Amino acid sequence: MFTAIKIAWRFLINSKIQTLVIVLGIAIGISVQVFVGILSAGLETSLIDKVVGNSTHITINPKNNIIKDYQVKADKIKKLDGRITSVAPVVGYNASLNSRNMTEPIQISGFVSKDLESLYNIKDKIYKGRTVKNSGEVLIGKELSEKLGLKINDNINIITADNRKTVLKAVGFYDFDTIKINKILVITNFKTAQNLAGIGNAATSMELTTSDPYNADIIASNLKKGLNDKNLVIENWKDQNKLLVSAIMGEKVCSLIIQLSVMIAAVLSIISIMSISVVQKYKQIGILKAMGIKDGSAALIFLIQAFILGVVGTCIGVGLTYLYVKGFNRYIVSSVDGKPIVNIIVNYNFIIKICIIDIIASTSAAFFPALKSFKLTPVEVIKNG
Repeated sequence: MFTAIKIAWRFLINSKIQTLVIVLGIAIGISVQVFVGILSAGLETSLIDKVVGNSTHITINPKNNIIKDYQVKADKIKKLDGRITSVAPVVGYNASLNSRNMTEPIQISGFVSKDLESLYNIKDKIYKGRTVKNSGEVLIGKELSEKLGLKINDNINIITADNRKTVLKAVGFYDFDTIKINKILVITNFKTAQNLAGIGNAATSMELTTSDPYNADIIASNLKKGLNDKNLVIENWKDQNKLLVSAIMGEKVCSLIIQLSVMIAAVLSIISIMSISVVQKYKQIGILKAMGIKDGSAALIFLIQAFILGVVGTCIGVGLTYLYVKGFNRYIVSSVDGKPIVNIIVNYNFIIKICIIDIIASTSAAFFPALKSFKLTPVEVIKNG
């Protein structure tokens, strides 16, 4: 074994250009595989955050317009699936907003303060003013506040569809980066919304977030079975964004195909170069066998070579990936806020798995050249010169 390692290392040192070509091939292949993989994961997460970040993962709506026992249901929901991180009762209804002789259609949504933060991370969305703390206060979207020319602490008149009227105070302006939401959604205190809607101690829907948004459809299905309530309609963001889910799945498949293609190309190049290496070293192998080295040891030389090349190439490839990520985060940025277009997630488990797979693939690529070396005899070397 030690002799095979020593000879393998000597062969690599003596063929510097050939060794460099293989190492670079493996390094580039590894770096592309890893970068495409983590870029794909980052793109998936960014897409989900942008779509789901301003909406909830699962929504429960009643068929009879209100949910009276919302707290009982919230407690039961939390026990049904450990992946559910928050369950928020919501009071939502259509109304109109009147200010400065202008009237705009709006959607009132009332939340408990802690739920509003857990669902939407609202403090980070408010660019002026503060969040809702007391009854009679509201948050207004950026586009709507600008259109109406509102200022912090301005009073606004709210009129519901059944002609209920109230005056609320605008204590903050938010921006969800979605014009459609900013123009219509007015956020207020849960109790304020209940009083204005005249529904008593009830909710009009329940909004849920999970620790695993990509499997929100499975979680929603579990809730439907667990609650077993025909008066509730349970929806999830994936059913509401089927085109996006289809795009994400297509992107993941393309990423896997690219990674597999790169790995196959690297393996084929190793097989080709190692086969040439065996031919180039016919005389040395023949002499070694004539001196008593066993067939297995002769074959092991090339497997060890491939393993060393795989390890060295993988290490360099990971280093190249780091440079790719740094370059991507520096130059591929949004023209609006200067932040990277895709938030690349460095998944160390994924990187380790890819490295192990590629080292095994690189070593396995030397199987046929090693087999050729195994079958080679001193007589054949003398015969062929």
